[in-house]
Amino acid sequence: MKKTIFLLLASVLIISCSSDEDNNNNSAYALSTGVEFKLSSPTGIDLLNPANANAYLEGSIKIYYLQNGAVNEVYNSNLSLPRNFDIVSPEDSGDSLYFMRIFLNNLEKENAITYIEWNEADSDTLRANFRTGKGYTILSKTWFNDVLIFDENTTIQSLPEIIKN
Repeated sequence: MKKTIFLLLASVLIISCSSDEDNNNNSAYALSTGVEFKLSSPTGIDLLNPANANAYLEGSIKIYYLQNGAVNEVYNSNLSLPRNFDIVSPEDSGDSLYFMRIFLNNLEKENAITYIEWNEADSDTLRANFRTGKGYTILSKTWFNDVLIFDENTTIQSLPEIIKN
């Protein structure tokens, strides 16, 4: 009787298990599409610090992706960061300045365009390249108004600081 129960349980386990090939459709996917940077004036004023009179305020900033020739505002109400960015304070990061973390357009793998509208009168362009493969998409380079600010092959000692006029 014990052999019969053991064989029955072993059969059920063998039948219920599937091959790794069947499980690949549900495998984890690594997605790294964000870039971080500080933003200062030519005189060294932190332009992301809301205590500064000329700061860009998080509530006024909008993000747009260029997708299939159309510019679309980013807003996903179901996400914790519905506009695909946040501004991180020195208290939260341990850094000396505020910095922006933005998740870039990754529809295109080369020259994917993301626009930052700081306010109605001021905007900038981020261009990004990504490296992709089975199970991953990773940011490889980012340009802020055609100035390289991130390259995966360069060791970064600190976050890039963009001087904005």
